[in-house]
Amino acid sequence: MTNLTPPSAPEQDPAGASAPNGPDPVASSPAPASSPSRGTLTAITIAAAIIGGGALVTVGGGSALAAVTQVAASDGSTARSTSVDTTGVTALKVEVGRGSATIRFDDVSEATMRVSGTGSSDWTMRRDGDVLRVDRPNGPFGWWIGGWFGIDPQMTLTLPRDLEGELTADLQLDAGALTTEGRFDTLTTKVNAGSLTLDGGAKTVTTTVNAGSATLRLNDVTTADLSMSAGELNATISGRQPDDVRLDVSAGSMDVTVPTGRYALMRDSSAGTIDAGIQTDPSSTHRIGAHLSAGSITLREGS
Repeated sequence: MTNLTPPSAPEQDPAGASAPNGPDPVASSPAPASSPSRGTLTAITIAAAIIGGGALVTVGGGSALAAVTQVAASDGSTARSTSVDTTGVTALKVEVGRGSATIRFDDVSEATMRVSGTGSSDWTMRRDGDVLRVDRPNGPFGWWIGGWFGIDPQMTLTLPRDLEGELTADLQLDAGALTTEGRFDTLTTKVNAGSLTLDGGAKTVTTTVNAGSATLRLNDVTTADLSMSAGELNATISGRQPDDVRLDVSAGSMDVTVPTGRYALMRDSSAGTIDAGIQTDPSSTHRIGAHLSAGSITLREGS
């Protein structure tokens, strides 16, 4: 009989694991971890996208606000002044896209624009032949962005006294406030939104209010043409009687005071009321025409 010798037991390492006698490619390679299912991967991807998107929105929104705040805190925060020679200037054109502006006359030798507050660099003044142009356009975020932070600056335009009563002025207000002090030869104003105040006068005054409000204190006006689409307009004309006053209201309220005297009054009302507390005389050379679509027109006498 042949004696069979059983194979010797494999050596044990100190931890009790079997030590292989030779390289075992299968045993030496780590077993792959179980892969997540396609559904699990999809859920993880969607969740990551939602969380990441929310983080981007939060960070992006914070960055935009910080950028706007930083600009608002540093852009033109100090007052600045600009002067332009007005020799030969016969016309003034001002466009206020937003903000607050004042126009006046004083003892200066040149037109001087002074702006104080944040965003003052938005205002520009330049000479275009015989026209002096001043404007502040709307910003990239619209006129209201300054209102959010209360940062709109104050612009004051001071004109030489010798130009008072000589200039043809065209003023437009898109938003904010515009105040004018002094007299012009011809004055045209347009309010698209905001608040307009005129204190002075002109031979010919034309004011159009599309929306917003206007307060006019005018002296020695020959012709006044006041029209309103919506809003409120209050006008006081003093001094001598004007030759021609035209009032046109599509909607809103218009209150006009004219110098005491007799007027040839022509009224045309579709809806609303025209309250005329003035002396009327069809033969008078001083004419008032009032056209009302809706709303009210009130006429009264002053001193």
